Amino acid sequence: MKIIIDKNIILHPISRVVSITEKRSLMPILSNMLIHFNKGNTTVYSTDLELSAITHIDCKTETERKVVVHGRKFLEILKELDSGDITIDIDENTLTMKQKKTEIVLSLQDPEEFPEIKGVEEKEGFLLKGKQLIEMIDKVSFAVSIDETRYILTGMHMKGTDGGIVVVGTDGFRMALYQKNLNGIKAFQGITIPKRSVGEIEKVIGEEDEVKITVDDKHIQFSTDKITLISRIIEGNFPDYENVLPTGNTNVVTMARGEFLKGLKRVSSIIGRTEPIKVTLSADKGMLIEAESDIGKAKELIDIDYKGEETSMNFNVKFLLDVATHTLGEKIVVAAPKTYGAVLFKGEEDEEYKNIVMPIRI
Repeated sequence: MKIIIDKNIILHPISRVVSITEKRSLMPILSNMLIHFNKGNTTVYSTDLELSAITHIDCKTETERKVVVHGRKFLEILKELDSGDITIDIDENTLTMKQKKTEIVLSLQDPEEFPEIKGVEEKEGFLLKGKQLIEMIDKVSFAVSIDETRYILTGMHMKGTDGGIVVVGTDGFRMALYQKNLNGIKAFQGITIPKRSVGEIEKVIGEEDEVKITVDDKHIQFSTDKITLISRIIEGNFPDYENVLPTGNTNVVTMARGEFLKGLKRVSSIIGRTEPIKVTLSADKGMLIEAESDIGKAKELIDIDYKGEETSMNFNVKFLLDVATHTLGEKIVVAAPKTYGAVLFKGEEDEEYKNIVMPIRI
């Protein structure tokens, strides 16, 4: 079987799905992708069993043939070839790529060994703009846990309400919650999407794409006109995030978000990015941020609007940097309890996005 195809026609679709192939796996077949040449179009499949991708190449062939080739090596070769036509010869067990004076032969695997990839049968489905989906992921994915001892927390939780979607990320010490009001959304049961799947979705979905999201009992599917991603759902009960939101925090601070972020960065320069800093609130003096390490000490005083009692708390500095970075607007509001407990952070005029951070006991 011989195919002549322009490099750029095949390069982009391959590059969209190759990152899903496994670099190291107990199943070597998962390092490969399946390319199905046929008369209608050419379809490319890749999977790591948790996340699968399907995309298409604008290439029609007179005969049908399935080949399984090493994904990353195939992509590396395509990148190194010059622009223009590439000749691909497919024999029984090899795929040969030719261009000018270059000839590269790759071994092929048995297509029968490649896992079957099926689309999701729609039980619940809705449409989102790519920009909206990417924004949701960006707002909460940093808070998703990497500790697999509480496996349900290693994914982004998504739940449909009548006229909106809620996404949540938490590691048990902090929580990011983003609620977006959207027309045409019906309520659906909450699902938890693995963090790796969320990362791949963010890579391959474009802001201008229209994304159809389909859910069944065990999978969620994200489809555009260019690519389909099918992710396994993490089974189990996600924590009741609504009860985590503090409602009685009376020590309320309003301050310039930019000054808060700068202060955190300056003071944290002498400590590690996950070490504690001390934050003291005072109606007379403002907010004092302090840090200390073997290298030395640092402190910064920030002007705030605050009428509560003087109080001090210790935080993981990375958690506060993440909050200040992802919260939008000129002003940030901090609501702290009078005793030890969860602290709420949000934009002054933004009720859609909230962060909860637990102080550190020292």
